[in-house]
Amino acid sequence: MKTINFRCVLIASMGLITILSGCIQTEIIDDIELVMSAGYDWDSTNQQYMGTAVAPLYGSSEEKNMRQHVSYSAEGKTVESIRSKIETKTPKPVEQGTLLNILFGEELAKKGVQDILYGINENPVIGRGLHLAIAQGEAQSLLKQQINVEQTLPRYLDRLIKSNTKKNIPRINLHDFNYRLTGEGMDPFLPIVQYDPDESSLNITGIALFKDDKMVDQIHYDQFFLFTILYQPTKDNTYQFFWEEKDTFITISSINSKEQKRWITKDKGEIEVNVTGILTETNKVKLNTIKEKNRLEQAISKKLKEEAAQLITLFQELEIDPLMMGTSAKATFRDWRAKTWKERYPDTDIKANITINLEQSNITEE
Repeated sequence: MKTINFRCVLIASMGLITILSGCIQTEIIDDIELVMSAGYDWDSTNQQYMGTAVAPLYGSSEEKNMRQHVSYSAEGKTVESIRSKIETKTPKPVEQGTLLNILFGEELAKKGVQDILYGINENPVIGRGLHLAIAQGEAQSLLKQQINVEQTLPRYLDRLIKSNTKKNIPRINLHDFNYRLTGEGMDPFLPIVQYDPDESSLNITGIALFKDDKMVDQIHYDQFFLFTILYQPTKDNTYQFFWEEKDTFITISSINSKEQKRWITKDKGEIEVNVTGILTETNKVKLNTIKEKNRLEQAISKKLKEEAAQLITLFQELEIDPLMMGTSAKATFRDWRAKTWKERYPDTDIKANITINLEQSNITEE
């Protein structure tokens, strides 16, 4: 059996690594403009797009400047023309491979984001996992704000969207948006971000609903929980409910839910949702028996069913399918056709059956 000299192998490996590392193109952070956020608006007066790029400030006092950023704006007919004009204003070459999020202004979102999206998707250095969002008002105005937080605006915006997609709203990134925009039996949606001047902070205030590439409506914070449990399984959510019988608010925490879409016929579908959670902040309620707990569960279920019916009706009236009912029907019926589905969808009977199961340690049998 032949033996291998480990020392020789180690020396050869280190030499190979040195050679390969010499082939990799590297850039010094001080020599480039790292664009981490971008925004696009529609200039109706000049009939062209307005783009904004945001980059953090780096330098010798990096700790001091860690919260600061610089923004550049330019107008153009295409994404590429905007990028070229922005480069004429920056003292360093622009690097877009670090892009974390892209915002669309409200006016642009209502006009349609397809052309801008084409330009974004054609850029190979832009990752498909970056976040998209709608800026309430103009994207440029929001991105030029100096937010009072211990991080740059792009990082803050990135973490804001990430934390909300874990608790309040479904996740949707560039890849997801492209999939729902081009796929059959579904429509995209995006979070809406608002700048709060009183607190110098950003908030997720709504979910923008799209028909094809155009924003046609939105749902607000008080509908986040309902929309999310109808759309996907959830984990560790919180829900607040006003119980009229006791004339008080209660909170359900540690919520886990399971969702399943099923079809009885081509014209009749159901969304089955099972919700389990822990009853908290119940000093005023005092649920001491199983009967009282059951009454509360039924009251919550009734309210959510009524609101779900209204939400589904809204979607059908707008002829949009953010809950992906069409995709579910396509997977169920072999002869499903997109054209036929679009014609039948507004009149399809879709109901939500929501079951609530609450847990509380001090409840006794009666």
